[in-house]
Amino acid sequence: MSEAPGAAAGRQGNQAEILLEEDTERHTLRLEMLKNAHECRCSITPKSKDGQITKEEVAELLAAQGIIRGVNEGQIQAMCRTLAKGKTAGNFLLAEGQLPQPGPDGYLELFVKTSSDLPDYTEDEDGNIDFRTLNFFSNVVPDQEIGILRPPQLGDEGYTVRGDILPAVSGKPLKLNVGAGARLEGEKVVADLEGRVLFDGKTVSVTEEYLVQGDVDLSVGNIDFRGFVQVRGDVLDDFDIHAVKGLQVNGNVGVCHISCAGDIALGGMAGLGRGTITCGGNLAVTYLNDVTVECAGDMVVKNEIRNSRVYCSGTLILANGNIFGGETYALGGIEVKNVGAVSGIKTRLYAGIDYTQIKLAEQLDEIQMEFIELNDELAVLSQQLKVNKFLGPDDKKKVLALTKRLDEINQTKAAINEKMQAARAFATQHANGKINIKARLGEGVVLNIGENAEEIKLERNGAVSIIENRKGSGFHFLPLTPLAKTAQALEEELQEEETSEESGNLEWGS
Repeated sequence: MSEAPGAAAGRQGNQAEILLEEDTERHTLRLEMLKNAHECRCSITPKSKDGQITKEEVAELLAAQGIIRGVNEGQIQAMCRTLAKGKTAGNFLLAEGQLPQPGPDGYLELFVKTSSDLPDYTEDEDGNIDFRTLNFFSNVVPDQEIGILRPPQLGDEGYTVRGDILPAVSGKPLKLNVGAGARLEGEKVVADLEGRVLFDGKTVSVTEEYLVQGDVDLSVGNIDFRGFVQVRGDVLDDFDIHAVKGLQVNGNVGVCHISCAGDIALGGMAGLGRGTITCGGNLAVTYLNDVTVECAGDMVVKNEIRNSRVYCSGTLILANGNIFGGETYALGGIEVKNVGAVSGIKTRLYAGIDYTQIKLAEQLDEIQMEFIELNDELAVLSQQLKVNKFLGPDDKKKVLALTKRLDEINQTKAAINEKMQAARAFATQHANGKINIKARLGEGVVLNIGENAEEIKLERNGAVSIIENRKGSGFHFLPLTPLAKTAQALEEELQEEETSEESGNLEWGS
């Protein structure tokens, strides 16, 4: 065999490099290298019965040309079998190199769970799973690290059929877009807003909004979001929602626990005695039926409040609505069209009375009772120590536990007292002991304003404003005025009228 002229020509692109060409009595042979030394192919046409070639000869042929990597024994055998049959063996791939494999691309390593359609169920200590809590996303707060941008990595080296090493290739860097609510600090992505993280593989952002297109059911689960929540459908029984910046439910709410540090707007709620609403802002709702409500701001109810327990630190307005049954507190005053259930179920109204202080006082009494009981237990152990001059291991542990709990109680008492002072200051500024009835005040309704309480014995019809009679018992029933005109202002007007009448009587008597 002899190498044909030009067989050592340099490789250029994908142009074939002829390594060997020979034309003998046995056969014609062509050995070439392609794809930048990535492939070595051979074609042989036998001219006689002796035209076949053995695999050992092929191996020697390849070695003579420096073909040492990626030799394909199976292709060599297949070519030899073809030649043994007297057939032409055309373009057999006898050796193949390895192209460099790109490494992993750059990516964003996330430290939080982004919004996803896949639930993330969690187990409690007993191994139970709450299938109503789907954990579709994590809440983030401003300046919290969302993730870090990781660079691409080198992949594997390649090689040619002659054993030349092909350098490893790096993956592609992630061209990350940082959208609203987030920022890039070096390689770190940081939240600018309180909310949830969105990431589509290219753009990362933080949104303050969570929109549920339909109902809150098993496909959505309980919602706990530190932003604005909007539900375009209903909230079915036993699904709870907690939001921070605002909550809007276009439909109705079942037996659920609804809470928000900001404003709440609901279609309506039927709580069956177990549903609750805790609102840190203003509350707007169509109706409330057997619901417990605590609202730190003003309340507007369109249709009715029925058999509910409402504790409002602002004004409560039912301009064209009714209150039937239950108890309703409003520190800033109450305005309602009709009050009192025909069935005789008691309806109790409390205006200008701060339920927050009542609740805090109850908490203080409860924890004070525990404080006294624990002190009594500690006194018994102290007496035992005086008599016996020692305490057993169990009693020593008990003393430590009691002392620790007493310290906790003292801290709790201090916190409650601080809240009580703030509540008193707020009530002093915002209390308005006034009830506006626009149409009917039913028999049996119990009115509580300031220090006075009275049960209505006979139904009254007609528009009226009711304030406390501070000089005596009962109430003043006055012509209807807006709630903005406070009970204090009305009382001052009454005093002026009384003073004027007294002056007039004195003049007439003289």
